[in-house]
Amino acid sequence: MKILHPASLTQAAEMMAEGAVPVAGGTALQLQWSQGRARPAVMAEVGSLLPRGIRGLTIGAATPLEEIRRAGLPLLSEALRDVAAPGIRRMGTLGGQIGFGAGCLMPALLVLGAQLETTEGPRALAEYLAEPRGLILSVAIRPADRHGWRKTGLRAAFSPAILTSAFALKMKGSRISMAHLAVGGGPVPPRRLAGTEAWLAGQDPATLDPDALRARIEAEVQAPDCAFRSARYRRRIAANALAFGITGQLPAQPGRRTPIPARALPPQQTVLGRASGGERWQTRPDMPAKVRGQMPYLTDHRAPDMLVGRILRAAHPHAEILSIDTTEAEALAGVEAVVTHRDIPGLNAFGIVFQDQPALCADKVRHIGDMVAAVAARDAATAEAALALIRVAYRPLPLVTDMAAALAPGAAKVHAGGNLVSEVVLERGDAEAAFATAAHVVEATYTTPRQMHGFMETEGGWIAPEGDGLLVCVGGQHGARDRLQLSRILALPEAKIRVITSPIGGGFGGKDELTVQPALALLALKTGRPVRLQLSRAESTRAGIKRNPMTIRMRTACDGEGLLLAQEVALLADSGAYASLSPGVMETAMEHCAGPYVIPNIRTRGRLAYTNNGIGGAFRGFGCNQMTYAVECQIDRLAAKAGLDPAAMRRRNLRVPGSPGYLGQAVGPSERLHEMLDAAQASAIWAPFEVAPEEIPGTGMALTYQGTGLGTIPEDEARFALRLKDGKVQALCGLDEMGQGLVASLHAAVAERLGCARSDVEVIFGDTGAAPDSGSTTAARGGYVVWKGVSETAPGLSARLLGQAAQRLGHAVESLCIVPGGIGARGANAPAPLLRFADLGDVTAEEAHYAFPKSDYFKGNARFLFTYGATLARVAVNRITGAVRLVRLEFHSAAGPVIDMASYLGQMEGALIQGAGFTLSEDILMRDGQMVTKNFDTYAMPGVRDVPGEMHVTAHETLDPGDPFGPRGAGEIGFSSITPAIANAVADATGRWPATAPFPPEEILAMSEAESAA
Repeated sequence: MKILHPASLTQAAEMMAEGAVPVAGGTALQLQWSQGRARPAVMAEVGSLLPRGIRGLTIGAATPLEEIRRAGLPLLSEALRDVAAPGIRRMGTLGGQIGFGAGCLMPALLVLGAQLETTEGPRALAEYLAEPRGLILSVAIRPADRHGWRKTGLRAAFSPAILTSAFALKMKGSRISMAHLAVGGGPVPPRRLAGTEAWLAGQDPATLDPDALRARIEAEVQAPDCAFRSARYRRRIAANALAFGITGQLPAQPGRRTPIPARALPPQQTVLGRASGGERWQTRPDMPAKVRGQMPYLTDHRAPDMLVGRILRAAHPHAEILSIDTTEAEALAGVEAVVTHRDIPGLNAFGIVFQDQPALCADKVRHIGDMVAAVAARDAATAEAALALIRVAYRPLPLVTDMAAALAPGAAKVHAGGNLVSEVVLERGDAEAAFATAAHVVEATYTTPRQMHGFMETEGGWIAPEGDGLLVCVGGQHGARDRLQLSRILALPEAKIRVITSPIGGGFGGKDELTVQPALALLALKTGRPVRLQLSRAESTRAGIKRNPMTIRMRTACDGEGLLLAQEVALLADSGAYASLSPGVMETAMEHCAGPYVIPNIRTRGRLAYTNNGIGGAFRGFGCNQMTYAVECQIDRLAAKAGLDPAAMRRRNLRVPGSPGYLGQAVGPSERLHEMLDAAQASAIWAPFEVAPEEIPGTGMALTYQGTGLGTIPEDEARFALRLKDGKVQALCGLDEMGQGLVASLHAAVAERLGCARSDVEVIFGDTGAAPDSGSTTAARGGYVVWKGVSETAPGLSARLLGQAAQRLGHAVESLCIVPGGIGARGANAPAPLLRFADLGDVTAEEAHYAFPKSDYFKGNARFLFTYGATLARVAVNRITGAVRLVRLEFHSAAGPVIDMASYLGQMEGALIQGAGFTLSEDILMRDGQMVTKNFDTYAMPGVRDVPGEMHVTAHETLDPGDPFGPRGAGEIGFSSITPAIANAVADATGRWPATAPFPPEEILAMSEAESAA
């Protein structure tokens, strides 16, 4: 791409006549490129030639949008608050917005009667949009007496528009003398609504019939369907927004529908936060470097002889490979190696549960992200060019994209053995008889999304030859398991492979499975040089593991008093092309079919299907959150039928502490469900609260009951060591730091147990060559692994430290103790060290090998230790758009003692926000095996304006007397019940429960309107 720099507007015009594309800020062009538009061969930079600044109501074309936002211009400044992010607004210009032709700002400019001065003379904006010619020099707008604007996007802000609408009215007394109405944004062409404008002339807004106005606008708006929203929805929200803006009227809404629970005394709770934490609140040791952008991640590493890797992905989501020809790519100057399946010396397969995924595809591709070949070159541009020279001949095969159809007789096979990955069935009691005699039965089908992990650091790292083996530095969640899988592929002994997996810029389960390691390792072996590779966000979206989409049909019955009698569950989950950890996800979902409730009659069946829809697998919540969504909504539905408040319904059916779990297994002590329900009932969140005039308030709750650890069937063990080396108490732990607070928790646990300062502790982690195998950093097992490891090793190391110090000082061991900085005198007024750790000399490691606590049930995979919680949500449902605004979230948790307060709170708040994304906005849409959602422009993770104004988190830290199991894991508990809490709050507002996540605004709007009509 060539960039020209014209010296004058005349020269710029000549360049444009020859095909150059004019550019100033370039933000609109970059958006187009991210959506797959071709980049122009030649661009002309014109920003420096165009007028900049604001004089009265005339704006120079090169004026940045952020400058206009701050200028206080009528309507335009207000509208720009919702256009793009501040960083984009600082670069983007008004002329660029208009030149783009479909920007969010167009309706506002149209109703303000924008007049353009261009290099070809003055032109009205509408005329220019119909036939763009010349460069825009300035824009003049005309004020109005009344005006309004609304942008509806995929989230609250920093989102492409679904639709924007604007109006401007000139008034003569109380009547409209001139009306301008316009719509546009996203795929909606910007245009005025001339028919409605003419109808409004001469009318009094105070006496207008809002229904008639809505009907006229809806009939006149021209809007398309797209994958994200329907044409009908676009027309509807345009009509609602403009009619409400002009008349200020909305239909009346009934009051709250959910009975307020009776108040209860709150349990003992720790309020988590910097202000309330006191001395327990400590800054995490990794935070300063992360906040300053100085933390060196594995993908940041560079070396002079390092090559750049790239991966060739499948051209079809399901096809037979007929041939792969790498001749041209290998001949390209700067290419050092090309690898295909022919270069694999060992097993061409990997997978944590089943080895069903090829390292590089040989005969078939099963999803659009499959790896076919890889290239190592001297630079990224050469590597990209080489990929284009690899010739792969395919024979497309029938697509398998529907879960139910995949399991139907005669369906095309994704794998030779068929499309059923696994099945879990459980029946207990006589469900049919119980349903026949029940007073109340509710049935619904819940659908959950293909959520993307969205970690800040995409998959990647580097691999280099090391002696006669390999050094693998790629983000992962279990280095020893990655080493095992690579040894199979590479036919190398595990002892010759060292794997460094930390630090990681986010994981959430998405880096549990191998990602780029096989391709990188093959390239490093073939070239004999280090090779780095990091996926772009678009490639990560295309190829990375996602949360398994599920449909859960649930039928639940109770008697007239609200006592649960029976439940029937039919779950269908999408594994995508390969198993990865999807079988475990489905098993976990099925283990939580009854939630924390006693249901005597059960009939459940879960099935997991292979499809050509990418790859499903591990994600925070791991199936429990999907099932909890269904269970907790069913409880509220039945409560409504039985005339009970949501807390009373739950308390009537809670499991009894010490009773067998859902599968009949023994469950660990310190059950805290009743305490969590007490916390929910004691909350002030149930009080009435104020919302905007166009919103409906709602409050809801849900309980969390989630098993931790890998369960009874998988091996779940850990090794751990403590030593003194180079003046530091070193904790050697093979878990991975991916932002969750592992390092901070180890600092806290070691310091508390030994008596030293946190700054005396150093953590060696995420390196198979330096730390022992502590198992996988998954399943919320890290808290127990850390606590148990320190508990097992600290007493022995303490004795060694004191013994060695006693010899050096000539003191009795009993007279010494560990203090911050070293060894001090027991009973001294000031804990100053007599001997510093740095002067004590190294002390050999105290080692531990232990198992995660397991239950006694082996017919299926059952958990022993559980965590407990209650999520409460206040929402505001927008009656114009159907959007759900989070007003307040509360999460009351019970996972044992908190090791490090800042880390624990970060886990809870992060899970709540990630869960809010699952609930309201996040989904990877697919069509015919291809990602429709290709990047963050249409994948709507929550932004700062989507986060609730208030979040309140508490921890109930007590354990039963004699409970030997310490802290439970905190990684997943915060995620599990946020979706049903929000759903139940929406039902409180609208009278109906959303059964599809993320909750479709169109559906919520229809629910709201149906209640208004009723």
